[in-house]
Amino acid sequence: MVGLRAINGLNEKTLWERRELLRSQPNVCFVEPEQFCALAVSCRKISRADESAAGLKGLHSELDDRFYYVEEERLDRYRDGLSVPNISLELV
Repeated sequence: MVGLRAINGLNEKTLWERRELLRSQPNVCFVEPEQFCALAVSCRKISRADESAAGLKGLHSELDDRFYYVEEERLDRYRDGLSVPNISLELV
């Protein structure tokens, strides 16, 4: 079972440790904000699966039983336009 509610001793964990516990699950993917937003509006059968205790926004794909997470702070920066893809410029 994925989810922090299924893990004992959660109260002693830091935010980073909570995220690492989820990262270690075989059906969990951490994605970029762009991919998260694309999944959220796709035609796939997806439901919300947020993990507030870890500061994560999440989606659960019923088709492949995968959980997709993005850190709330990264998603907020993306929505505010502060997260710009790192594109290197080359002078020609």
